[in-house]
Amino acid sequence: MSDPADQRPPTQNSSARNSSGPPAIPETPLADALLAAAGSTRASFHALPVSRRGSIRESALADAYDALFGRGLFSEATITAPPLDSFFFPHRSLARAEELAARAFGATGTLFVTAGTTTANLIALEALIARPDVRVLADKGTHQSIHFALSDKHATVDYIEPRVFCEHSERAALSLPALLEQAAAAERAGTPYELLVLNGQSYDGVVYDIRAILTALAEASPSLTTVFVDEAWGAWSYFHEATRGRTALHARAADPALERFTVVATHSAHKSLSALRQGSLIHFSGDPELAERLRLGRYRHHTTSPSYPILASLDLARAQMELEGRDLVERSLRLARRVSETVAGDPALSAFSVNAPAVPDAFAGHAAIDPTKLSLRVSGLPIEAPELRERLYSRHGLYVNRCTRTSLLLNLHIGIGDEEVAALLDALRAIQRELSPAVERPDEQAGERRVSTSFIIPYPPGVPIIVPGEEIGGDTLRRIEAFRSAGARIYTIEHRPR
Repeated sequence: MSDPADQRPPTQNSSARNSSGPPAIPETPLADALLAAAGSTRASFHALPVSRRGSIRESALADAYDALFGRGLFSEATITAPPLDSFFFPHRSLARAEELAARAFGATGTLFVTAGTTTANLIALEALIARPDVRVLADKGTHQSIHFALSDKHATVDYIEPRVFCEHSERAALSLPALLEQAAAAERAGTPYELLVLNGQSYDGVVYDIRAILTALAEASPSLTTVFVDEAWGAWSYFHEATRGRTALHARAADPALERFTVVATHSAHKSLSALRQGSLIHFSGDPELAERLRLGRYRHHTTSPSYPILASLDLARAQMELEGRDLVERSLRLARRVSETVAGDPALSAFSVNAPAVPDAFAGHAAIDPTKLSLRVSGLPIEAPELRERLYSRHGLYVNRCTRTSLLLNLHIGIGDEEVAALLDALRAIQRELSPAVERPDEQAGERRVSTSFIIPYPPGVPIIVPGEEIGGDTLRRIEAFRSAGARIYTIEHRPR
């Protein structure tokens, strides 16, 4: 665990920018220890028969194993202490790796988890809820693991209901005045909340300004000093000046007036950093007694067979973000702008539009949209977003996970580069040519007006619902959906004047 007096923000690639020589590679103690153990271990008489490919060396399935997992994976040793470290009682390489992670994120302490953020959330709430009747004010939009943990701990929970502000992306945000009034009312009644639970960065790209929320909360409810923020999607945002200011740990570190708060944050590192799947981080700042309670929670709830490759990937991911994080995030921001600008200006993409990239005024003081998550509306196509998602994957090898009826969520994470963005835009153009050659880019004065240059025909019955020259409006799209729901196929047949 690191000394709170020694906290500092991420290096932001300072070595690369302030020296004429190559940047210094950050320390990676756990990854180094695992590599050394893998190189010096001849055989393990403990467990994991597949280690060093022992159980599959002569197997007919060896090629499938190698293709899926790589030959190098099988050099992983199952040893822990002393060559590596004890997971539950670390004091060597893992302890140092967790200390370095805490410093990178500006936390008092950090714990590594190899069972996903579902388990990380459970561990965090185990430490934060010391008795069954703890009063909790919770964001209803948090991950299900948090709701289950609150229920299992028999906490007294009141929920804050987020309000959907974009019907296409289904993005939703809390009302800060409503949150503050609920907290203040409990304070006035003499039954203040002891814990606030927030979804700091949502799947759909809504990001709360934690500093703004805590600043207002300090006045509304002085007794409420413990905050748990699920930042599953937001580990990357600590490494760029444009995004760091809203984060949970930075909020407390940057403002001495907020030192009264104890803050716990969880990160699904594998969602936004170069970490293996199920790699997760638990950070805390404030109450020094939390360290022991969090470690006890990890001991109670975590698997006793942690994956050391996952642990090492967390160590490497932190080091990479210290060394290269700002540049990687800057690339993501640039590519997101490129997609937005191309969609807005390319007639070959006129069937698509990016849903409003800002929150309404009612939320603007405490919420924003993650600039790397674009909600792409597909209302100009004769198919809905789920079918477009399927086409992107089956025909172009481009995977999108989240969609609503009208929109796809594009996550421009640090693993996406110019080549992938070009492939996406080309695929969207190809799909528009195939499905909607009818749709032309409306001029600015026409607003949302789209005019068809083709016949749009549901079959059956084979009777056009749009002929060339007619406007495609909301009623047309609803009729198309009605035909599709009834099992009809929609054809667009380009009009070719003689």
